[in-house]
Order: sequence, then structure tokens, then C-alpha cells
Amino acid sequence: MWLRHDPNGPAPTFAQQRLILMALLVGMAIYTIAIAVVLQTNGGKGLSPEILADRDWIVPVLAASMATGAMLLRNRLQRGAEALSGDARSAARFRATLIPVALLEGGCLIGLSAWLITGRSVPHLVTALVLLAIAIAIVPFSDVDRQ
Repeated sequence: MWLRHDPNGPAPTFAQQRLILMALLVGMAIYTIAIAVVLQTNGGKGLSPEILADRDWIVPVLAASMATGAMLLRNRLQRGAEALSGDARSAARFRATLIPVALLEGGCLIGLSAWLITGRSVPHLVTALVLLAIAIAIVPFSDVDRQ
């Protein structure tokens, strides 16, 4: 599988990498829109607000932990990728983006789910949108290895 570090194996093309990362970003955006529609048709009320009553701090703390972990992991993986060359470097750089974006997606979806459940956009939607913005910010839109 091309996600594992195999210096002799081919790296995914930048177009393939971009497609996978865009799928993660679009998934977060579509889920956000779907929940907004559900809440809008429900008068802005969540499905079961008492579940997180007096516990609104849980989602932002969990999301902050996931974002911190994602960025630390991204930095570590990027440093490892810089020591490589050719296809191995390209594959390692892709992993250094894919894994953190997947972590950010998880935190984003938790925030969106909490928004759906409670109907409270602050802090849940805000948390989800911050993680989505971080994910968008780390997705490369040009291939640094091919410039």
C-alpha cells in the first residue's frame, strides 16, 4: 500500500493526493451543511440538548487536543520527509498531510455532532469550523516537489 514508507515503491501523484485530501475537506463541509439544514428545519433546536448540558467545554477541549496532536505529528512527519528524496519524499510529505487532516476531520465531526445534538453553535459549530479552517490551511494546493 502506498501509505506505508516503501522507498522503492511509487508515491501517489500529486493529483491523487489532492483528490484524497479534497474528499476529506468536502466531507467536513457537507456534514456541516447537512446539520445546518436539520437544525434549521427543527427551529434551531438540537436533537437532545440535555446530553451535553453543563458540559459544553468537553468538545472544545477534545478538539484542541486533537488539533495540537495533529500539528505536532505533522511537524514530526514533515521533518522526516525532508530527509528523503524522490518518490519516498513525496509519499512521506503526503502522509505528513493526510494523517493530521484525518485527525482534524475527526475533531470537526465531533464538534458538528455536538452542534446537531445540542443546537448550540457556540462552542460546537465554532470549534468544528476552526478545525476545518486548520485542515484547509495545511492542504497544499501546489506540488512543492515539482516546482
